[in-house]
Amino acid sequence: MNAPTLELQLSDELLEAVARRVAELLAERQAAPNGADGWLRGADAIGGYIGCPRSRVYALTSSGRMACVQRDGSALIARRHDLDAWLANGGGKRP
Repeated sequence: MNAPTLELQLSDELLEAVARRVAELLAERQAAPNGADGWLRGADAIGGYIGCPRSRVYALTSSGRMACVQRDGSALIARRHDLDAWLANGGGKRP
């Protein structure tokens, strides 16, 4: 059985813009300026890593559905590999 295919026609300019943005996003994730030791500090950094707003990070954490996030005093912290595993296991899907 053949899988359906998707074909897109993009202008060279649009393709270049998409490629630049993908490269930027990959560089941001690999550079890891916030927590080069594997830790992300703060709801903004955690949300940026998983692609959601900080309000969602707070909501998931307070509901207990994001157990991989911990508190360091009043700040939220999480290890990247724990977030990756959480996402791979379904992440913040609604029950």
